[in-house]
Amino acid sequence: MFLVTSRELLRVAGEVVLQVEPLPIGGDAVDLFELRARSRMPDFALTPARRAEVVEIARLLDGLPLAIELAAARIGLLTVEQLLARMRDRFTALASSRTGGSRQSTLRAAIDWSWNLLPPWEQAALAEC
Repeated sequence: MFLVTSRELLRVAGEVVLQVEPLPIGGDAVDLFELRARSRMPDFALTPARRAEVVEIARLLDGLPLAIELAAARIGLLTVEQLLARMRDRFTALASSRTGGSRQSTLRAAIDWSWNLLPPWEQAALAEC
């Protein structure tokens, strides 16, 4: 048995897909951020003020686990305060530093790529929504 995370189905026999739901903002989301931040910076600690900032980061990221992990991975390069300030433009703040396909480098690139796959009439219909 293997556990694999992917944006696409692997299409192998026995594959089971589990949807990952948003995490509760004040609890699991903060715990995930703290766990991932400590993996980058072992002396990372949540003071009461810092906890409030992490709660706000998790709220801005809608409790989405991948987004929270990407944000926490910036600890060590940015302080929690700097990260929160950059969350105002979260598509830029969470840009991947990996080399690879441009559509996978940022959330905005993924959305733009998907948008460009739509025929003009579907883009118009979606824009009306």
